[in-house]
Amino acid sequence: AAQPSKITASAVAKLMQQGCRFMGYTHTDELAYSLEGNNLHYGCAENPNAAGHACGGSSMGSAAAVAANLADIGLGTDTGGSIRVPASYCGLYGIRPSHDVIATDGLIPLAPCFDTVGWFARSPQHLMQVADVLLPQQEQVTLDTLVTCEQLFSLVNPDCAQLLNKQVKQLKPLFKHNQLFSLPKEDFFSKLADAFRVLQGRAIAKQHGHWLKTAQPHFAQAIAERFKMAMALTAQEEQQARVVQQQWQTIMADNLSSTACLFLPTTPTTAPALGNGAHNLRQQILSLSAIAGLTQAVQVHLPSLRSEQGHPYGFSLMARKGNDRNLLNRVSVIANQIIEDITND
Repeated sequence: AAQPSKITASAVAKLMQQGCRFMGYTHTDELAYSLEGNNLHYGCAENPNAAGHACGGSSMGSAAAVAANLADIGLGTDTGGSIRVPASYCGLYGIRPSHDVIATDGLIPLAPCFDTVGWFARSPQHLMQVADVLLPQQEQVTLDTLVTCEQLFSLVNPDCAQLLNKQVKQLKPLFKHNQLFSLPKEDFFSKLADAFRVLQGRAIAKQHGHWLKTAQPHFAQAIAERFKMAMALTAQEEQQARVVQQQWQTIMADNLSSTACLFLPTTPTTAPALGNGAHNLRQQILSLSAIAGLTQAVQVHLPSLRSEQGHPYGFSLMARKGNDRNLLNRVSVIANQIIEDITND
């Protein structure tokens, strides 16, 4: 069994050195290998802003604590969407930073090539305060170009797509330039999700394979099946996934300049009802969340929208790796101009 850590993770320590007060630990999905927000051993987290609905995962506890006003900020990890999905479901600002921009010491890794330290906040001000502590100095540029890809809207349900289309119209006048691009093939998104699944799985097998074989831990069925899949992946599958990753990296390099950000749906739906088998949405979610993961980019969710049922929803902006501070500056401007803090309704 793992022994209790004797050293505080540097991300936590830096925040506490700047005056943050530690409020408590929260639950996560088992080894953070889920987007559902349910732990077989400790239970699920109910969404404070959508009663009877899930928080999403894996950083469910941190999202629930911030959404319930039990904490101003909540740290979590984002490997495949574990900050972005709960932020969307719970109506929070949430950031997946560029890969490797924040140290991951003190964490139990899942897939180190994708693991990042992110955080939740109810306001852009708190989002920026954490950034001022955790993010290194970066080159300052103004993100003056909004990039959209209409094919991305096909990945969300029709009601959410309608909300997002209205949001894009609001955003476009706030940017100096607007740019459209199209993907060469409609099936590219499914390949994108599969590539991420394989590369993440291979990394997980390398990281946890020996422990899984020797300890034989008990997981929820969906997570257990995921680990079994990861252990069965081959080097050839990994090589094929690398090709898709490189294709996407080329597409993004050609269409996302250093002064641009991509408008991106964060999740295909609002928060699913508790017990509705949210793991069934995993492939759809990964088709969206894998974009940042495979390019090591920074992505921020903005909680700007609500469904007809009053459930939180929103959108993301994504920028090139290393543009974390510049993207957050743009998010702050947008928030001040067009987005009401829906948690204060």
